Amino acid sequence: MIEHAYLIPLIPFFASFIMLFGGKEDPHSNMPWVGIAAMGVCLALSVSVFWGAVTGTVALPYEHNWHWFSIAASIAGRSFVYDMPVGVLIDGPAAVTLVAVTLVSLMVQVYSVAYMHGDVRFKRYFAFVSFFTAAMLGLVASSNLLVTFACWELMGLCSYLLIGFWFEREGPCEAQKKAFMTTKLGDSGLYLALLLIFAKVGSFQLSQIYQFFDKGLMPATIATVIGIGILAGAAGKSAQAPLFIWLPDAMEGPTPGSALIHAATMVAAGILLVSKTYFVFLASPTAMESAAWMGLITAFLAASMALVSYDIKRVLAFSTVSQLGFMMCALGAGGFTSGLFHMTTHAFFKALLFLGAGSVIHSVHTNDMRQMGGLSKKMPLTFLTMLIAVLAIAGVPGLSGYYSKDMILADVWNHDHLMFWILLCTALMTAFYMFRLFFLTFWGDDRDHEKFHHAHESPALITGPLVVLAVLSAFAGAGLNHDGLVHKLIPKPTISVMPGAAVAAPAHASEAKPEASAHQASTEHHDGHLPAWLHMTAIVLVLGSITLAFLMYRGPTYAAADAIKANLGPVFTLLDRRWYVDDFFYALVTVSDKVAALAFWIDANVVDRVFVDGWGLLMRIFAQISDAFDNLFVDSAVDGVGGLGNDLGVGLRSLVREGQVQEYLMYAAIAFSLAATLILTR
Repeated sequence: MIEHAYLIPLIPFFASFIMLFGGKEDPHSNMPWVGIAAMGVCLALSVSVFWGAVTGTVALPYEHNWHWFSIAASIAGRSFVYDMPVGVLIDGPAAVTLVAVTLVSLMVQVYSVAYMHGDVRFKRYFAFVSFFTAAMLGLVASSNLLVTFACWELMGLCSYLLIGFWFEREGPCEAQKKAFMTTKLGDSGLYLALLLIFAKVGSFQLSQIYQFFDKGLMPATIATVIGIGILAGAAGKSAQAPLFIWLPDAMEGPTPGSALIHAATMVAAGILLVSKTYFVFLASPTAMESAAWMGLITAFLAASMALVSYDIKRVLAFSTVSQLGFMMCALGAGGFTSGLFHMTTHAFFKALLFLGAGSVIHSVHTNDMRQMGGLSKKMPLTFLTMLIAVLAIAGVPGLSGYYSKDMILADVWNHDHLMFWILLCTALMTAFYMFRLFFLTFWGDDRDHEKFHHAHESPALITGPLVVLAVLSAFAGAGLNHDGLVHKLIPKPTISVMPGAAVAAPAHASEAKPEASAHQASTEHHDGHLPAWLHMTAIVLVLGSITLAFLMYRGPTYAAADAIKANLGPVFTLLDRRWYVDDFFYALVTVSDKVAALAFWIDANVVDRVFVDGWGLLMRIFAQISDAFDNLFVDSAVDGVGGLGNDLGVGLRSLVREGQVQEYLMYAAIAFSLAATLILTR
């Protein structure tokens, strides 16, 4: 089915328009099932491609292009026609990501049928979700960076629409504007990077750009500039420091929409873009190191902020930012396989966490974990599925998150020991705040009797997707890790001309050889491990963090947590205010407003009044003087000469008899004589 891979993004694209324009808006519309059916077909196609890659019946990478449009161009006086192709490029990472995206989107849409039932814009929500998924799938499968950028921007538009879906409220309106403006700030860097790539390479085709880098034709300085530009775009979409401020506020949208944004789609787009252009970073050690440190700082800051939040969706949002930092740090540290492996496992357990949180909110009608507690008695299925997701993200051995996170820690340990210890500290915070969320929500006694009394297990359309995602959260990591499968599907790309290395072709180059990839996968599989003592230490510390969370938040009182909060008040405030990053941007906006107001005042009072209006007034004065001089002197002189000539003519006419030619000649001779005399006597 790989020949029809182009249908995977096209089917939900057309389904979104059918839902948007087909039938009238109705809180009980059946149109959402069009989107669900379309996503089911896409999942079947994606699984077919993935299974072919696993069994070896499909040769990857697969690339097929079609003519898109042509433009006339001229360089150095030579005119030619430039053909722009459009097509699909399916490599191992794309095959894995297609399954993750289509599966999560399908679960979200099925879940949303019950969650969004009765909403006045019920049909429109599903149209937005389908269009959003189509854009993400287009980004994954595209062979052309121009098409990738178009899908990138369409995702930004759809996230804007989903975050502000309930636009009649003030919160979603502010959140959607904040998300759009923040991501556009990063997108400007990506846009400049793409222009620079085209200026240097003359193509947007990924395979051709790779060959340009592989042959060492791109100067290291230019590669660094391109890499930093790509990182800027990734920082916006994947919420990396300092542009992560939009993601926690994106919780204002519908919870299943948040699951889609935070799981396998928009936030993973930046990570996926870096992986698709990984050869740029291989050619620039500076860009690689920048990616590693940006991811590390993001992971640590976001995890620390999650420690003090009481909003269940915000905790998960901070968790998403932190896990994206893990992925970016892994890519920057050379852990290409581990970064994308974690992106895949994270898609399942983070979608499960958000949908589980939505099930809880749907039942108790609050986001505040301080008003929850004891819900395991009322919602046993949600409790069990959420437990699996929390264990997975904490990195407990045996679940999916353990395998991918352990691989990331190994790659970072081999890259930089300092980075490793900071990342391990972040992993311990992850285990602590996720079990803090779990115990506050499901453990102990209820803290709001009325909400607890009305709490109930969610319907099958909500719990069904939870069960499916729970199975994947438990076993997907082990399945992909079995017998080095993840290394076979997601081998690390390389370029021939790079510092200290000259190895086989990358995963997505059209001329890559299967045997080279297999050899590379085998090498990585045996080398990417932590020392045994360090591996056991990390597991013990994670279990210790879980135990600490249990002791502090098992209830019925939280005296220890309250005492720590009281003793570390300034630290709590620092984390609660998000390290004052938001305040910094708000101050920046305030300063920008004041600078703009000052510029307006200067323009209105100095430029306009002094220079423009003053110059105009001066010119009017000069014009009045000129007009007066013209009237008094020039016009009077002209009128005087004209009057004198007229009088002379009248006088002469009285002297001359009409019809006497001889007299005419005499006067002409006298005038000529006078003129000659004047000229000769000068």
